Amino acid sequence: MPLRPAAPNAMHDAQVRQHLNTMARQPANQRNALAGAAPAELEMDVPHRVYALGLDQVREGADLDQAVPIGWRYLLKQGDQVVAAAQTVTDAGGQAAFASFNSGPYVDSTQQALGTAEEYAGAGAGSGDDWEPRVLHVPALHAMALWLHTDAETTDVVLPLPPVPPGIEADRRYSVPDYLAALQEVAGNVEPASPSDTTGG
Repeated sequence: MPLRPAAPNAMHDAQVRQHLNTMARQPANQRNALAGAAPAELEMDVPHRVYALGLDQVREGADLDQAVPIGWRYLLKQGDQVVAAAQTVTDAGGQAAFASFNSGPYVDSTQQALGTAEEYAGAGAGSGDDWEPRVLHVPALHAMALWLHTDAETTDVVLPLPPVPPGIEADRRYSVPDYLAALQEVAGNVEPASPSDTTGG
């Protein structure tokens, strides 16, 4: 069951390249989002679609077919080393827009999860279908996971990306129902926002 990254629309690729070119004109001390790497030396790798679930959806027991595709994420490699990630979004008109560069902990945990997935695939687990790596994001719970999707769907696997919220096991390989149930339990411990809450989520 090899990993089979999906192919994003060329507009998303172009947005990342454009912003890497812009970043290349910035002083080195302003490239913290790229972990100080030289933008011209970075290669885009393992594109994966980003899906989001809202807090209410999780509480109501939504399935992953209700997750909303919001954009694309790319790992950025300098040589053999992943140093950062780039993310784009799809706007209301269906156009690609650049969102951010990031070199935080989710970059490392994504790379590690992809390595785990490759090992799992090499062991012959699953139905034999290819896995498409995706990211599932629940912003209100600060939960991100690598979602390995197959056409059969019943063999989908979810690997949480540390740091994980309390109640989610960082080293566990979840089935989709088990992961959604764990998220639902976590969501039950989140206080509802008051009318004066302006922090968003």
